[in-house]
Order: sequence, then structure tokens, then C-alpha cells
Amino acid sequence: MTKKGTWTITVRSAEGEPREFALKPGSNTIGRSSKNDIVINDVSASRHHAEFIFEPINNFVSLQDLRSTNGTYINRNRLTGSIRLSANDIVRIGTVLITLNYLGPDPGGVESGALGTRPLTRELLVESFDQHAALMYEVASQLNTVLDVEMALNKLAQLVQQSLGTDKCEIILANQFHKLHEFEFPVSIARAAIEQKTTIAIPNLQQYHDQRIRESAMLRQIRSALCVPVLANEKIIALFYMYKTNPETRPFEQQDIKLAVAISHLASLTIQRVMLLERVREEQKTRSLFQRFLSASEVEYLLQDYLRTGQLPGLKVQKVTVLFTDIADSTRLAEELGVEKFGELLSEYYTDITEIVFDHGGLINKYLGDGVMAVFGMTNNEKYPEAQAVRAGLAIRKKIAARSHEGKAYHVGIGINTGMTMAGYIGTQEHVELTVIGDSVNIAARLETLARPDKLLIGPATRAGISGEFETVRIGETSIRGRNEPIQVYQVLTETGKLNLVQEWEMRRAFAEPEENFIPLDG
Repeated sequence: MTKKGTWTITVRSAEGEPREFALKPGSNTIGRSSKNDIVINDVSASRHHAEFIFEPINNFVSLQDLRSTNGTYINRNRLTGSIRLSANDIVRIGTVLITLNYLGPDPGGVESGALGTRPLTRELLVESFDQHAALMYEVASQLNTVLDVEMALNKLAQLVQQSLGTDKCEIILANQFHKLHEFEFPVSIARAAIEQKTTIAIPNLQQYHDQRIRESAMLRQIRSALCVPVLANEKIIALFYMYKTNPETRPFEQQDIKLAVAISHLASLTIQRVMLLERVREEQKTRSLFQRFLSASEVEYLLQDYLRTGQLPGLKVQKVTVLFTDIADSTRLAEELGVEKFGELLSEYYTDITEIVFDHGGLINKYLGDGVMAVFGMTNNEKYPEAQAVRAGLAIRKKIAARSHEGKAYHVGIGINTGMTMAGYIGTQEHVELTVIGDSVNIAARLETLARPDKLLIGPATRAGISGEFETVRIGETSIRGRNEPIQVYQVLTETGKLNLVQEWEMRRAFAEPEENFIPLDG
């Protein structure tokens, strides 16, 4: 007597884990009604949708549509009347997928479909997605609202675990492949899937030919395992690994592989989308940070470099021009105006200074209570930083004078110096600051304290860099705390050519500098 096998069906939907039913001899009805042998909750299913008919004598299964509203599909073709089924046939009712399984001796027309490795080709992807299109629609709708990488990985793992009925599923991103040994999965199998770009399915790991893998599987109580790479433009960006531990559950089969491959395609699209979103968010966050102390043009310049390298320029020896400006006698001014009005004046002052510095290609380094430190010459976009810094200083002085005519009278000092510094960006991922330190910075700060009220003082290196462009007056030497040698100080009057000889003489006279201190611009 010929030994007969067992026919079962596996019912899959996006709303729950796979369910398996053994077909009884005769009619096995399926539909939304609770009176059916197999109940499915899908809005496209009729109350009494279809029936599987198992004939044990001839050992075959047929399927008949029960005049359903939306039809029954067998291997993507709409069923009319009745049809004899084969093992691994796929029936679709709405978005529910039903796979016919056979366990036992091979009857006529039944293909066993051995597992193992299968290259992750475009043909396999298209076939897998095509067979599960309705289910993939439901899965995709759940992934559309995912907005970050961690959430995407958790959601994808949850969907795979739910759709394939696995006890464990996890996705490893490519940047974590060097940590495969930290995950509860045989490393050699995972590496083989990655290196060969293949799916690997092992129905029974505890009977695997490799003793080390058998021992590892027994230790972790893994019975059946499946690995599926996630591809994007032929490049592996992640790896699905999943396994089953319950000896009572069906091991992974061909249909599981195809479903996992189909989901891997949605995983690829989702991971790429959320990574792009995170990149955009990171760019916006970085741009917002840069805008605190950079002009718009410098933001774009520095941002592109940051996005390419992943880091900002660190501290290095660099020649820059530093500008300090400060409100003179701010303590008395705050007392006279009161806290609220002084706060408004200070806010307006910061806005004026920042706009002027940015307009002249400089960077805001620090807001110093009632002062500002700006830097020129740190980026490749700046030409003639000494001249730009001095023009910014003159613009600041002009703006402060205009504010005085508006009834907001106050005075400032402006000091500018050029020299070698340690300049760059330091900090953490959450907080970063532009840092400029060195003797040249100390000199600029000292010049600012000497420049009140409303003077613009520069050091010798700055004056050398603006030769011929500005009218200057030599003030004399000054000492800097901690510095052995004094420095020569110059006062900037205006840009060359902006005054006629009479106006220049009157301005020099107004500054009351002795004639012997006057130095020709080219001498």
C-alpha cells in the first residue's frame, strides 16, 4: 500500500503571523464567515469565498471559487470554476496569500523544491515581488510613515517576524558587518550570504554538515535559519537574518525565501529613504549651527566639505585677521537705560555687527557680553582678509554713528590685528565652536580697549596688508601683557580717495595727532 503524505496550507497576511492548517478529506471552506473551516479577515474576501477539496484516495487537492465578489487568484491568474493544485501553488484572496504545502512521498506533479543558497538576482526579486504584490502593498503602507533608521530597522524586523512566523529576526546595516560575532547567529552563514550575495536557507541547522555550526545552533536552540541580503544598486546595504527555535513549527521553505526577498526590496527602499531623511535633517541641523557664526556663502562652502568628510576643519596653524569690537562704558549705559532697554540696544547692536561681518566675508567667533569677536581669512572664499576686516570696522563705526542720530547714542572701540593663530573647530557631535587662539588675538583685544571712543586701531601686519587702500595714522607703540616687545599701533581714518586734501587735513586735525606721527601709506 502506498503511503500517503499530508497536505497543508499556510495563510499569510500583513496583519498577523502565518497560520497553518492541515486539509481534511473533502471540503475545506475559506472566507470571512466564522462558519468556514478557515476564516480570513480581509475586506476583499466574501463570506463564503472558496473551498479546497482534498481527495485522499487519489492524493490531490483542488480549489473552487464559490462565486466570490472579488475573485480567487491562483498563481496570479483569476480562477474560473475548479482547478487541480500542485505543491507550492499560491492562492490569493484580497491581500491574503495562501500557499499549498505537501509533506510526504512525491505524488504526481508535486515539486519538493530543495533549499540551500540562491543568488539574489533581479529575476528572483521580480518573481518574489510579483508573487506577493498584494501583501507587499500592505507592508509598504506600514513602512511609509517610518522616518528614522532605528525605527525603520525595528519595523522591518517586526514585519518579517510577523509575516514569516519567525522566533527571531534582525537587520544588520552594512556599517555593522564587522560586529557579526556580537549577534545571535552563525557568523560563517551570515558572511557567506554577504560575500556571495545569496539567500541562504537551512531547514535543520542541527543536522548541518559543519560541526561548529551544528554546535552553535544547538547552543542557541536554533532549528531553522534564513539569511537574505538587502541590495541597493548591486551593493549590499544590510542583511536580514532570522531563525526558528520551536521544533513544532514548519522550517523555512521556498515560499518563505521568496517572501523574505520581496520584503528585502521594500527594506532597501525604506532604508535608503530614511537615511536620506536623516542626511537632510543632519544638513539642516549643521546649517543652523553654522549660521550662528558664518555668512550664507560660507555656510554653503563649509557645509559641503562637512557632508563630504563628516567633520569640520580641526585646529591648525593659520594666518587670520581678528576683529574685536566692544561698547564703551557699557556698565554706566546699562544703569542709565535700565535692563529692558539696554537688552534691546544690545540685541540691535549684535544684529548690526553680525550683518556687517557677514557682508564682508568674516565669521562670528564669539559674542562677548557687550562685544563681538570676528575672524577674517579662515576660508578659501576670502580674498584680501585684512582689507575686508578694515572695511567691516569702518562700516561698524558708520552704523554706530547712524544709531546715535536715531537717539540711541553709545560709543564703541574697534581693534584689528593680523597674524598666525591656532584656528579651527572643536567640540562634540552635539556642540561645536569656532576657536581662534594666539598672540595675534591678544593684540587685537588690546587694540580694541585703546580704541574707545569710536576709533579703529590696527596692528602693523594688518596695515601692511592694506597698503594703499586706506588712510592711516601712526598712534605710537603699546605694550601687551605677557609680551616682551611692544607693537606699533595705527589708526584707520577712511578708505583712500574718499576724502579730498582739505577733508583729510581736517580729519587728521580732529583726531589731534602730532604731525610727526603721520606716516605716508607707502612709507
